[in-house]
Amino acid sequence: MASDSKQPPIERMANVIAHEIRNPLAVINNSVYFIKMKVGESSDAKVQKHLRIVEEEVKRANDMIGQMLAYARPLEVNVQAVSAKELVDAVLLVKKAPAKVKVSAKVKDAKVKADREIAQGALGRLLDNAYDALGEGGGTVNVEVSALGGNVEFVVKDSGPGLTMEAKGRMFEPFFSTKPRGMGLGLVTAKKFVEKHGGSLEHVDGSTFKLRLPAA
Repeated sequence: MASDSKQPPIERMANVIAHEIRNPLAVINNSVYFIKMKVGESSDAKVQKHLRIVEEEVKRANDMIGQMLAYARPLEVNVQAVSAKELVDAVLLVKKAPAKVKVSAKVKDAKVKADREIAQGALGRLLDNAYDALGEGGGTVNVEVSALGGNVEFVVKDSGPGLTMEAKGRMFEPFFSTKPRGMGLGLVTAKKFVEKHGGSLEHVDGSTFKLRLPAA
């Protein structure tokens, strides 16, 4: 893979990792598919179980690579007037609530100046963060959108225990995570996405985050 010396080191690293790891992951995925076709659904339950595990871990590895690329690569935004309600609806459609988690949304249908895909990525990462904070015990996640001056505010709050003192000071630090298998790039990437639009992302209190985008 050719290297562009003008790229920042972290971007070059992310691109190399993506290229060198995604190729073997694709081979593994194709091999699993071939094995499943050969053995069929009637094969040993343990075989099926372990094939599912391989598929899940390949997906997780691909997701991690995607997170690194989203953080490391420069953003090119296509700003337009976007419905806040459409953004929330689209994110909730993709980011399905886990079992035992109830999500409510109260949205004022204002317009924001944003790149639709990138704004959805930022809001989606806040939802992922809220779901993770609740854990297997479940709880509630509330999403509220309101217009305030020249901005539109998206508030995401979960009923989890909130952040520790250490996490409060390091939540936007790359690769810091309180999760055993976390990458620590969700919030920092969401912040990057929002600031590229001239907006802001902040932790308000407890388990509440506030995302602001310029009103259209």
